[in-house]
Amino acid sequence: MGKLLMFVAASLAAVLLGGCERPKAPGMEPPPAGPIQAGVEEVKSANLPASLEATGQTQAFNTVQIYSRVNGYLQKRNYTEGGKVSAGDTLFTIDPTDFKNALESAKAVLMQAEATHSNAKATLARVKPLAEANAASKQELDNAIAAERNGAAAVANARASLSQAEQNMEYTKIKAPVSGYADRAKIDTGTFISAGANGLLTTVYQTDPMYVNFSFSENQRLAYQNALASGKLVSPKEGKYEVELTLGDGSVLNKTGEISFTAPFFDAATGTMSYRATFKNNDQRLAPGQFVRVKVKGLEWRDAVAVPQKAVLTGEKGKFVYVYEKNQTASIRPVQVGDWSGSKVVVTSGLVAGEKVVTDSLTKIKPGSQIAPAASK
Repeated sequence: MGKLLMFVAASLAAVLLGGCERPKAPGMEPPPAGPIQAGVEEVKSANLPASLEATGQTQAFNTVQIYSRVNGYLQKRNYTEGGKVSAGDTLFTIDPTDFKNALESAKAVLMQAEATHSNAKATLARVKPLAEANAASKQELDNAIAAERNGAAAVANARASLSQAEQNMEYTKIKAPVSGYADRAKIDTGTFISAGANGLLTTVYQTDPMYVNFSFSENQRLAYQNALASGKLVSPKEGKYEVELTLGDGSVLNKTGEISFTAPFFDAATGTMSYRATFKNNDQRLAPGQFVRVKVKGLEWRDAVAVPQKAVLTGEKGKFVYVYEKNQTASIRPVQVGDWSGSKVVVTSGLVAGEKVVTDSLTKIKPGSQIAPAASK
């Protein structure tokens, strides 16, 4: 009986001690028994297209603020607010009454000046030969010459005043300097407006072509420059990049643009370098202020290694893949990735051509798992 009690006590102690065993830390569990059926693919190198992506925003090619060049009462708005206008269209009319009167007065002053000048020229023509024959005094000749010159100056002044009056009359018709879309009117009809910066009437936006502004961070630019310097990345011939846009609904714009501006320095506030692309916009698919996804194309990865996107996993320390080793086990390999190319992603570091990666059944695999290679799904 005593031996039996001792056996039961020993058994109970073993159970209790086993129940108090600490759980194994994640990742410390032994790999599953038996090989796991999984797709395995050999890593190959090839020349692959590369691109740079950023968020961009559209901007009108020209943004022209419309002001009056003369003072007066705003008589009429001649355009539909928000509508399309053409260069030369009259947008506003200022009451021309005072300007018509000034124009008629300037014409009359010119006529009078021309008559006075004509009379002075006739007098000079009569006095000059008399003075040469000593039949008129030198004072009379000097007076005649002065009168003719004064008359000529008065005509010139009158013509300048007439030209200004004609110009002011023309300024009563405020016209669109470019074709585009006109904003709402900022001043109501009947209001007295002053020429200059305080009399903004509206704004015209020229939207064909259209600008798209975007930027890259200093880190992005340095990585791009380093890749070019190493020969891993090759720029397009003659530096002609294509810019592709993805719109807010996910659709890709049916035309590409060209980079038309690169900032010569980084923005101190944002740490980014600005770029601008120009797009034809005759179909008006783009409007100022849109946010778009920008893809700069034309670059090429040389002898790049790429793996299926599904083979790349993300862990606490970043991206990694499972490498199929010669002993038919899986091991973790940290990698850095770049562009997507179809269903594959470029691996910029961590793998070399000829190695093999596991491409599926990844949720079942742990470091050291035995792998039974199967066709990649």
